[in-house]
Amino acid sequence: MTARLYLDDPDLLQFDAQLLAVRSLAGRPAAILDRTAFYPEGGGQPADRGRLGGVEVLDVQEVDGEILHLLGAELGPGRVQGEVDADRRRDHVQQHHGQHLLSAAFESTARARTVSFHLGDETCTIDLDVAADRLGPDALRAAEARANDLVFRDLPVVAREYAAAELATLPLRKEPAKGSRVVVVGEPGEIVDASPCGGTHPRRTGTVGAVAVLRATKWGSGTRVEFVCGERVVRGLVEATRRLADAAAPLRCAPAELPAAVARLAEEATARRKELERLLVALAGVEAERLAATPAGPIRAVLTSPAPGAPAFLKAVGLALAAQGRLALLGAVEDGRAHLAFVRPKGAGPHLGELVRGAAASLGGKGGGSPDAAQGSGPEVAKLEAVLEGSARAISGGA
Repeated sequence: MTARLYLDDPDLLQFDAQLLAVRSLAGRPAAILDRTAFYPEGGGQPADRGRLGGVEVLDVQEVDGEILHLLGAELGPGRVQGEVDADRRRDHVQQHHGQHLLSAAFESTARARTVSFHLGDETCTIDLDVAADRLGPDALRAAEARANDLVFRDLPVVAREYAAAELATLPLRKEPAKGSRVVVVGEPGEIVDASPCGGTHPRRTGTVGAVAVLRATKWGSGTRVEFVCGERVVRGLVEATRRLADAAAPLRCAPAELPAAVARLAEEATARRKELERLLVALAGVEAERLAATPAGPIRAVLTSPAPGAPAFLKAVGLALAAQGRLALLGAVEDGRAHLAFVRPKGAGPHLGELVRGAAASLGGKGGGSPDAAQGSGPEVAKLEAVLEGSARAISGGA
């Protein structure tokens, strides 16, 4: 069995070991050692990376009790030197222990228990057993502040196996599911967290650096909280500052003025949209008056619509014609698609929803609607005139 050096010394990044065997994993050689400082994926924490005997370690997995070091190339027999990627290990230690502190903080501030944890490449998540509506902004900030207080106090962290009698004295957040290794935060007499865990953890909470809660979303009947710790907080702040500056530049305002500038822009866009809708209706009315001058019977026409807006324009023209008692079969081409709008006065008459469904299918697309108003579209633009003519014949009872 491989001795797990990372359990006793999370700062150990270089070690020597005896190569015991080479297996195959994912089509690559996978080394088994008599001792290792490489952490295998598990408990929500990804595996370490690094080098073994000068060969790149691509992954580390535990399979049937054996720790397999997936290698980028074959490894010669005998003793080997191992080197764990220091940056990746530090990041994982910061994220994983930060999760312990944040989970403890949610229990103490919101009585929310963590049921799962995931350490991702960019952000981390914990899933809590309380509904999202119980964790508003104030609750999230309170838990974040509590977690950071534990970080800034630089409390001692002890991760080791505990005897049954010792376990009975610890304020465990959950019962051990495998083994008796527990991560304890705080001094004797003032333990702020104790949780079973086989991951890598620092010797003091200050190593975490900082904890930042990013957002909370509904997760089943509970809540998923996304967060980052340590160096990821710094990277996130730098990236957020850059994005704010990029967003503020086109608006010619300072980043701090961005919310107000965006609000003004949204108001202006709403006003322009309403004015555009008013003009579209007016233009549709003019077009409807022109078409209404045609002889009695269904009005069939291919229109040139203001772009973009063929579907809305066709519908507005159709409704204006229906208000004058006319049945309209209208088409237009926009962005390489043929658009349809079939409208008639309410009451007895052909089912235009069914008619437009068949017409849109002939155009290679889809459509539908109610008996008196329906729309559709399709990519086969060249067939538009023929489709409108066929729909008119169907309404008139022609062949």
